[in-house]
Amino acid sequence: MGRRAQRQGDGTLRKTALVLVALLLPLPAFAACPTGQKEMLTVRLYLGQSMNGRAIAPAAFRDFLARTVTPRFPSGFTVYEAQGQWRDTQTHAVTREGSRIVEIISPDSTELHARVEEVRKNYIARFHQQAVGVVEFPVCGTFQ
Repeated sequence: MGRRAQRQGDGTLRKTALVLVALLLPLPAFAACPTGQKEMLTVRLYLGQSMNGRAIAPAAFRDFLARTVTPRFPSGFTVYEAQGQWRDTQTHAVTREGSRIVEIISPDSTELHARVEEVRKNYIARFHQQAVGVVEFPVCGTFQ
């Protein structure tokens, strides 16, 4: 192999090594937020709306929001109505039911996670649920 071919081969090898190193580096949760926004976390809690085979009364759910969610997230949250499906962990039967999604957007912190866990545990106990789904993902946002 001539000197020129050898140099070209060495350059290709270096480029390949750099690409591999770049792929192995940890990536940030997202790129920089747009001007005026800051890094935040979106948390969604998936709350089944049946208890012992019957729908949870709207008044009972509103009371749960007022007594459990609002004191922990007084800055606000959003509630979506949805239809869900899940497999019962005991009977393995697939169940379809109404559900509600409580969405909270807040700066990420240990305190945030503790409050979310309190809401989750309270809902399971109060409405005799097998589980409450919790999903988190990073976002950019502002509430001004």
